[in-house]
Amino acid sequence: MNWALQSASDAWRIGSPSSARQRIVLTAVVTAVSFVCAAWLIGRPGYASDFAHYWHGARVLIDGGNPYRSPLPSDVNPGLDPALYPLPAYLLLAPFALLPLGVAGGLFMAIGAGLAALGVARTGLARAPVFLSAPFLLALSLGQWSPLLLGATLLPWASWVMVAKPNLGIATWLARPDWRTAAAIAVVLVVSLALSPEWPREWIDNVSHREEKFIPLFRPGGFVLLAAALAWRRAEGRLLLVLAAVPQGLFFSDQLLLWLVPRTLRQSLLLSIFSVMSFLAWQAGLETGDYYVREAVPFASALYFAALAILLSNWWSDRQASSRRAPAA
Repeated sequence: MNWALQSASDAWRIGSPSSARQRIVLTAVVTAVSFVCAAWLIGRPGYASDFAHYWHGARVLIDGGNPYRSPLPSDVNPGLDPALYPLPAYLLLAPFALLPLGVAGGLFMAIGAGLAALGVARTGLARAPVFLSAPFLLALSLGQWSPLLLGATLLPWASWVMVAKPNLGIATWLARPDWRTAAAIAVVLVVSLALSPEWPREWIDNVSHREEKFIPLFRPGGFVLLAAALAWRRAEGRLLLVLAAVPQGLFFSDQLLLWLVPRTLRQSLLLSIFSVMSFLAWQAGLETGDYYVREAVPFASALYFAALAILLSNWWSDRQASSRRAPAA
């Protein structure tokens, strides 16, 4: 299949190449701002960040414990959640666990956002509005993985980190299959299994009881997302279709990869504006006592329909262009 022969960066390339200066400026600004904001938020006493979950799990692992059997302490998370990520994620975070929470969170997000910025600069500055989107800003404030996954998708040499969040990683890999990435992930998995043969079962036991994960296709109106199959020949079509079929948190941050769908600056900007409007609408509707994570689901789900509209618009434009180029019968 021809699409499988493209390099990952070529598969996601849009617009004209950026200059070295543009790449340096964008990467430096996004990295610095991300570090300052994430370190300040995540390091605040009493602030409940997602990063604290896996930072604590990595510390348990370093101390010789089992993160899947060690609930988070109440000062990190009142829900006493167990470890919810595969063991490679905690191995990846082990160096960060040696640092104070705020500094570790700032560095983690600076690296993830910096890789995302470098990937955007190398494949198309038209995606730059992603750094103003609600998913990116929420991921930054929570210390989430999605910026790192965005960078790993756009930069082939970093693609192995997809193993840390496999529900989203499988979507990006199927969008642009690369056997070198698969081989690197296999090596990481073998190492993790050598360290703890039981971790897959323990991890699945923990995540199987979660109620906050949803499959967009199974949400009201989600069947419409099957229309992404019309653009299956393009990487962004495969990405959207597979993302819609995997369980995920519909809480904005996991939807960051949808910014791989737009091809123009205008489309990226419109998707970012729509995401901020959806976020504000969710916030405006919250009332005292609401389970805010569940209340966000319809608003985060709306990003899929916006991305689908962009995808189908581009697909139709491609068809029209092909028809005009075709010789008359």
